[in-house]
Amino acid sequence: MELSKLRFGVIGGSAGLGSWVVRFLKDANLEVFFSSNDSESQFENNIQLVQNVEVVILAVPISAMQEVMTDIFPHLHGKRLVEICSVKKFLIEHYQNLCQAQAHISFEFYSIHPMFSQSLKSLRGQVLLFNYADKANTRFIIKFRRLFLKHSAQIYDLDYLEHDRIMGVVQGLNHFNVFVSAKTLFTLQFDFDKIKNFSSPPYRIFLVFFTRYVLQNPRLYAEIQIYNEFVAEVVQVFRNEVNRLFDLIQAKNTEGFVDYVREMQGYFESERADVEVSNHLIQQLGTVLSKQ
Repeated sequence: MELSKLRFGVIGGSAGLGSWVVRFLKDANLEVFFSSNDSESQFENNIQLVQNVEVVILAVPISAMQEVMTDIFPHLHGKRLVEICSVKKFLIEHYQNLCQAQAHISFEFYSIHPMFSQSLKSLRGQVLLFNYADKANTRFIIKFRRLFLKHSAQIYDLDYLEHDRIMGVVQGLNHFNVFVSAKTLFTLQFDFDKIKNFSSPPYRIFLVFFTRYVLQNPRLYAEIQIYNEFVAEVVQVFRNEVNRLFDLIQAKNTEGFVDYVREMQGYFESERADVEVSNHLIQQLGTVLSKQ
């Protein structure tokens, strides 16, 4: 079985990560179509798209995933469905319920999570997580994985439940931290140019990413926070630590602050090589800033 003999259809292919998938498949010389809820759609509806392809890639917003999957499910018999949602548990459980209710519908189902945005220009070093498959190591999924490996992507197999737990930290904690920090700057209303000018490259790195995330579509990040049930417990720990450290500062407890940091140093010791990585990033950013 060759991928070149299959027609691919991307639901949600006019924007977001779906638009990246369309471009990627086209660049791989594969036949690809897409549907969307705007005037760019190549089909009148998603069902029409499904009926005209062999591989369906579901790339709609998180909040629309269940509804669209329900809508197209009866038309998937004999096909392949790949979903690229950022949250897994709620969607895979919905898929399993649909399978029980419509057992006469049989198709290959795969769940993956590309850990990058649609602005990506190269797959080199980028991470893709393969989270669920009804049938392991089918000819299709082997060839599909190779398509990404050919471009030097990093692929990992990660159970969908463990995926959501880990994403509670990787996405949930990091996004929460970024938006609260950025909102703090907004609330303080300091002159942003002064903050940038007086920040050395290590601190500018933080500002760069505040800007990067704040200027993207906030709905995506809202839905990741809300639909991943493990995010709340991670963020609760974050809130507790904010209060703990704030109390030490309010009490002017220098030794308490030192102990607060020292107690976690052992956890990070094995990652000491990342100090050199940060040095490289800082040097590179310093070079970029010097040219502005």
